[in-house]
Amino acid sequence: MRRLAEHAGLSFDRAVLLPPEAYTSAEMLDAERTHLFAHEWLCAGRTADLVNAGDYLTVDVPAGQLGAEHDSVIIVRDEQGELGAFANVCAHRCATLLLGCGTAARITCPYHAWVYRLDGQLVAAPYMHRTVDADGRPFNTSDHHLQRLLLEVWEGFVYVNADPAALPLGPRLEGLSAVVGRYRMAGYVPVACGVDEWNTNWKCLAENFMDAYHVFKVHRSTFATDGDSTANTTVYPGTDAYAYHLAVDDPASSHGIAHADNVVLDGTWRRTTALAAVFPSHVMQIQADWLWYLALSPVGTDRVRIRWDVSVAPEQLAAQPDPRGYVAEVLGLLERVNAEDRPVVEGVHRGLRNGNAQRGPFSYLERNVYDFDRYVAQRVS
Repeated sequence: MRRLAEHAGLSFDRAVLLPPEAYTSAEMLDAERTHLFAHEWLCAGRTADLVNAGDYLTVDVPAGQLGAEHDSVIIVRDEQGELGAFANVCAHRCATLLLGCGTAARITCPYHAWVYRLDGQLVAAPYMHRTVDADGRPFNTSDHHLQRLLLEVWEGFVYVNADPAALPLGPRLEGLSAVVGRYRMAGYVPVACGVDEWNTNWKCLAENFMDAYHVFKVHRSTFATDGDSTANTTVYPGTDAYAYHLAVDDPASSHGIAHADNVVLDGTWRRTTALAAVFPSHVMQIQADWLWYLALSPVGTDRVRIRWDVSVAPEQLAAQPDPRGYVAEVLGLLERVNAEDRPVVEGVHRGLRNGNAQRGPFSYLERNVYDFDRYVAQRVS
């Protein structure tokens, strides 16, 4: 912790990677659960996944308590059109209530049929009429409800927070909104999602997504095939809540270019890709044609669960003569990108466990890695 505190005070011109033990130590992961995941805003999905009353989804988010990996959360739109977030656990005997996603008028426990409204209030509990509560009063459904979590929507993303005293997220992201808000990505259409696991520390993957230095080398067969955009990448200083950089693509690029029907982007923004992170565990690639985001959750010091989603700009999707074929092309590209990244990122974690590991100075293209590492070091220490 002393070394992390010292690291948190480094200026960028003296920056190096976090100490190797920060990626391999179980005590570090415990500290991250206590100081990061228990109190920070975690991405749970997008409003586009929850359009109508009764629409729900269940997601695993990083657990804030020691000894746990993930907490299952229900996100649901109620009859008034409001979104709510609840722990996915019955208030009776802790049964898991829902799986996956769908639409429901009520939430019914599969174990003892306790029934909850979409606002989390218990409204029916069979065979409980002879029961008294812990305070001696007759059992009353109005005294029981699902545990509610804080929920906030930012740019079409749904975030949850288990800390009832957490400060609002929106004000912390105003600077990022000024940049990415122009894409109007809340209206992008979801086309694919999934969950993967890689053999690396969660921070290694977050850093890789924020690393503008590796694209010309690692992704020379995918993102860099239309020209090396590294020279046209600008990395902006981050804050204690977010970091981002912008890459301007070649006008003839096969991706990252606004469709002719896009009337919200102008100038070079029509071919600019934004790579952004909302700390601690949400990273995204925002383009004029599609959006790709990852929500990261540690399974252990050496394994990370990746919940990912791809959405396409509505005018881009509407213009395709073969929408399924177009989506398949995008997913194929991202599959190849992951195939390029994965061995490198997993190799970084193996290198961090090498007793001879060294940490050299950062390139100017790694400024966002510094921002993320400083955030972790400050919060944990």
